[in-house]
Formats: sequence, C-alpha cells, structure tokens
Amino acid sequence: MATATVNGTTLHYDVRGEGPPLLLVSGLGASSSAWAAVVPRLVADHTVITVDNRGTGRSAVPPGPYAIDDLADDTAALVEHVGLGPVAAVGWSLGGSVLQSMLIRHGHHLRRAVLLNAFPSYTPVQDAWLDCGLVLRRAGVDPVAIALTGMPWGFTGRMLADHDAAAAQAELLRQDPHPTTLAGFEAQAAGLRVYDSRPGLPGATTPTLVLAGAEDVLTPVAQSVEMAALLPDAVLQVLPRGGHGMVVEYPDDTLAAITAFLDRPEHAEAAGPFAAVAGAGS
Repeated sequence: MATATVNGTTLHYDVRGEGPPLLLVSGLGASSSAWAAVVPRLVADHTVITVDNRGTGRSAVPPGPYAIDDLADDTAALVEHVGLGPVAAVGWSLGGSVLQSMLIRHGHHLRRAVLLNAFPSYTPVQDAWLDCGLVLRRAGVDPVAIALTGMPWGFTGRMLADHDAAAAQAELLRQDPHPTTLAGFEAQAAGLRVYDSRPGLPGATTPTLVLAGAEDVLTPVAQSVEMAALLPDAVLQVLPRGGHGMVVEYPDDTLAAITAFLDRPEHAEAAGPFAAVAGAGS
C-alpha cells in the first residue's frame, strides 16, 4: 500500500487493476480489507482504489470525533492525490455516508456513485445498536464474540444457520493484522450518528445507484427509498436476497448490479426524482 498525507492525516491506500477508476469506501470501523473478497473480481475491468479511512487499518488515528464531512474531505483529497478523478465510487454503510457528503460537497470528483446499504441519518434503533457495540468494545470483549453478536444485523438467516460459515466469517477479525482501535471506532461512530445528508442531497447532481437488500434490517429499504427520492438523478435497486453485508454474502448479485450501473451508457442516466429497477437474485 502507498501513503498520502491529506488534511493533516496520513492515509494508506492501494491502486490495482486496469480500466476506469473505481473508489471503494468502507463502513464503520472497517479498513480497506472489507473489500478483500471482491477486489480481485473488479480489477480486471477497473482501476480499483481502496483506502483505510482515518482511524482504521494502517491510517492515522488522530483525536476524534471524525465528522463525516471530514472523512469525505479526506477521500476527495485522496482522489486528487492519485490523479485518477473523476472516479466512480461505491460507499458501503458509513462509506455511503462519506459518499453522500462527497456527492453534496465534492461532486466534481465523482463520475458515478453507488450508495450500498446506506442511510441518510440515524434512527433510534441504529443509535441503540451502536451503543451496544460501543459497550462491548469498551469492555474488552473478544472481537470474534462481538462479530458473532452483531451478525444478525448484517447477514441473513442463510448464513446464520450455517454455524461453520458464520464462525469462519467472524474469525476473519482475529486474523486482521491491523485491527481498528477503540479510539478509531469511537471517533468514527461519534461523527456517524449525528450525520444527516437529507438537506444537501437535492443539490447533488452525480448519477447515483441506491442499492439495497430486501433483507437488510440494519439499514432498511425505507432509508434507501428516502435517499433515492431526494437525489435528482438516482436509480433505486432492491435485491430480493441480502442484508447489510450482501456484498459478502451475495457477491454475485451485488457486483452484477454495481457493474451494470457503472457500465451503463451515459445517455441512459435516470431523469426525474428517481427511477426504480427490478433486482436480480437467487
């Protein structure tokens, strides 16, 4: 990985592959390793840019809180640093909040955007979910146990019923050579829970796919509908199978939806409040 110092913060990032540039922005407490399973499938047709957001992986952990706009400023500055913009970008969960801030404030760096299992602002249920996760981390609970207790919010019954698969997925956290620190997680969480993109979304002009899974209970489909309705040039797609972690559990359908949108001819951009398309699924 390479490093760049942007906005006074050192970020680790990686650029791989051939083709149009594609930036992947990770979720809460996740480093660029969150995309490890799908990057090899994208690099044949895209120049894939992954980054450890501030507070995660090998990037710096400055004192928090980290406002979502700060994370978006970091990411926009990184796009400038690598010199590959404007880029297509996929933002997953917190990464979707970062990408919304970029749509609002740094749209000139973006060619197209995909909001993956994203949300415009926190609900009371999401606040409570985050509070529980913070309690476990502050208590020093084993990270694999934390992952297992959180999996019902991220995966469907298909994975949860397969205890071998669920255990293997959770065990990946223990194998992470650069785990996110409590300080980094807390700093990201503090900015995320107060972010509200809704006032700014009507001014965003980048063509955007709002992609959700029908089984997502952490960021339910209603939140994707809300974002798509506010964005001037949005396509809403709901896949019939998949929860918050559908890019891991259902990678074929999820990547097919993403790449179909990114590869769509320019003249096919959506018009009006938003267009809805049917989801593929198995």
